[in-house]
Amino acid sequence: MNARKQTDGRWAPWWVYVVIIVGSNYVKQYFLQDQPVIANVAVTLVLAGGLFLGITAVYRKMRGVNQPRR
Repeated sequence: MNARKQTDGRWAPWWVYVVIIVGSNYVKQYFLQDQPVIANVAVTLVLAGGLFLGITAVYRKMRGVNQPRR
């Protein structure tokens, strides 16, 4: 049995989520730097959630859920 945990290919690699979400957060900070903290937090939560769902949807569409992972 393989020592690495086998996944079913439904999720993109962790680094894809990190790079895209952190990068978009830097861009968001540039535009919202003078806004109140609560607005910044609300936009961050919506942005991160939307990006997470978007990344997952694009990855599944490109890869196919039933396709075996290498």
